[in-house]
Amino acid sequence: MDQTLPLSTLESRLPLDRPFTRAMARGSGVERPALERMLREGSVRRLLRGAYVAASTPETTELRATAVALVVRREAIAVDRTAAWVHGDDAATPSTGEVRPVEVIAPGRSARGGFASGRQLSGHDVEHLAGLRLTTPLRTALDLGRLLPPGLALGAMDGLLGTGRFTHVQLLAEVPRMAGHRGVGQLRVLAAQVDARSSGLAESALRLHWHRAQLPTAVPGMPVCAAGRLVRLSLGVERRQFGAVLANQVSADDLVALQGAGWRVVVLSAERVLRTPAEAWMRHLEREFHQQLLTQAG
Repeated sequence: MDQTLPLSTLESRLPLDRPFTRAMARGSGVERPALERMLREGSVRRLLRGAYVAASTPETTELRATAVALVVRREAIAVDRTAAWVHGDDAATPSTGEVRPVEVIAPGRSARGGFASGRQLSGHDVEHLAGLRLTTPLRTALDLGRLLPPGLALGAMDGLLGTGRFTHVQLLAEVPRMAGHRGVGQLRVLAAQVDARSSGLAESALRLHWHRAQLPTAVPGMPVCAAGRLVRLSLGVERRQFGAVLANQVSADDLVALQGAGWRVVVLSAERVLRTPAEAWMRHLEREFHQQLLTQAG
């Protein structure tokens, strides 16, 4: 395919409402150089390794399932981060620009794309969606709670609970049957902390380390009325008027209003929460909390 052809001409040869592979694009007359040009120009986006879609196509669970089904074997079952992504939970997937892993298991084979298999799936652990077999949101939460690092695991579980497909009580009830599986000790600890009020991975990681610090139990996503405005805190302790919030979720006017109402709120960037050693900002939270206690005592 001549790369000098207008993009509109090339795009007209591709499906605009469903995912496609390189082979499907080539069958439509769009060779790899032309497809790469469309990726660079932003008219096409990569959903995962080997699967693409027109940039204007809305990303639904059905579209994601279709994309995975295009690149895995018919007998494969999507699991772990791939299943979470299909279910609409992006917390466990790579950041923009990285290639999304495709994690599947198949009868008699190990998982590929990341985690070892070592698991038995019952009938109610697997569902079908748009031609794809994948673990249910509940089973996916159980697996990611065992297999991912703690902060990432809690973020993934929070996101899956937020799909509304299962309750916290159902999650806790399923934990005992994972006895003997890799990482079940971590799963038991994290399952008790799962909360759908988290707005994303950074808030989940913040909550995890808050629980480990010498701080009172906080309410996730706590709304606070200050100076006639409603401000959402990532975590808040109403009795002590103390909380924490991510920098991209609060304005300077919000902070002024909170301070005027007697609140002490620590502002942390999502990057700091996710990329720096937790001990440093945990100690910062503890110092700020003690300062608030002294202020209230005075």
